[in-house]
Amino acid sequence: MQLIVFCPPKILFQHSAASWSAALGQGGMLLSCASRSQEIAAHLGHTVHFQLFDNFNDSALVEIDVYELARELHAPLCVALAEIDVLRVARINDRLGITVGAEDRASFYRDKFLMKQRTRDCGFAIAEMALISNATQAVRFSERFGFPVVIKPCDGRGSNGVEVLDDAQQLREWLAGRTSSTFHNLMIESYVRGRHYIVNGLYIDGRPILVSPVRVMTSALDFLGGKSHDLHMLDAENPMRDRLVRYARSLVEEVLPSDPTMLFHLELFVDGNDEIVLCEIASRLGGVFFNQELTHAWGIDPRMSFLRALHDPFYRPEPMAAPLRMVGHISIPPRVGLLRDVPQTCPLDGVLEYRISARKMTSYGGMEFTNSEILNAIVAGRDEAELRDKLHQVEAWFHESCDWSDSEIAAAI
Repeated sequence: MQLIVFCPPKILFQHSAASWSAALGQGGMLLSCASRSQEIAAHLGHTVHFQLFDNFNDSALVEIDVYELARELHAPLCVALAEIDVLRVARINDRLGITVGAEDRASFYRDKFLMKQRTRDCGFAIAEMALISNATQAVRFSERFGFPVVIKPCDGRGSNGVEVLDDAQQLREWLAGRTSSTFHNLMIESYVRGRHYIVNGLYIDGRPILVSPVRVMTSALDFLGGKSHDLHMLDAENPMRDRLVRYARSLVEEVLPSDPTMLFHLELFVDGNDEIVLCEIASRLGGVFFNQELTHAWGIDPRMSFLRALHDPFYRPEPMAAPLRMVGHISIPPRVGLLRDVPQTCPLDGVLEYRISARKMTSYGGMEFTNSEILNAIVAGRDEAELRDKLHQVEAWFHESCDWSDSEIAAAI
């Protein structure tokens, strides 16, 4: 197979040119956005074949042009690494005749209503939900099931467009902000109160190579609101670890139409009755620093292993039951203001990896997606308690070490 990998710049820069070359194999190429063409060219050099497109994420022409490119190759296979590319990659592969029904299968990992409907039909718990196309449907749902409610796009990504409404007045204010009396691609559901967990995993030829649950201490919505996003792995003796692994495997292997070689990112809640409630699942890894977290914990790079397995029939790593070490990671969002100075290295013990994506003397606004952070750090620890302590240390040190102006000064510069 000649891999044609759709790859946003943020993911592209997380791996070296040598790693990309090895993972893509002979004839493989990366597709990305022309907005960072000089940086991409410098990063990949002459080691990796790549092609860049204007407005890569949103241009309707990309999938048409890539189809024409792919049909000239002997054995092409388009691959998505980010959620925004999942459906258009499936459409290209179906049109090329490489796959049959890939778009329909992928829809269960992109359309949250379809995903949850199928999950509920298979006996798994979900929040009460409904599609809404007008104000009356939204109000009637809240009258029947109460508040809070969550309104979001069925195929949203990065928590963009998600609204949590606590009462009828907030719903009325949300409705007042609509630009049309007819809504498109929206769903409403009851808000689930409970502990938040994430499970990431890698399957190769239908075998779970790794399935890795973590406890989330700060929600994605709080992250968008300006709080740090911190999470950590679970102790071996924590009964939730095996329970979450079993749940994830059942969802991927029995409930949803899953490709035999795939990555997944699962989010769920454990409610007050100790019942697991599905939030969502995607056929790609989580954003922020999940790939690096998994690499440090399990000793295998899941993203690069996934790509290599697609073109190399002899690359079949053995499934792993437990990680090599316990890790946690934190992502810190920008403040609203001018960032005058930011530390480029971290002196704290136990920090395995530290990445700054912020630039000095740059003005920042609020978060738009859950991948707009300015710092990622991974820490190692003996247990959950030590991981939480180290994550808090990183957060406190980073805030103390940054120099921000206030928003008024930033706006004037």
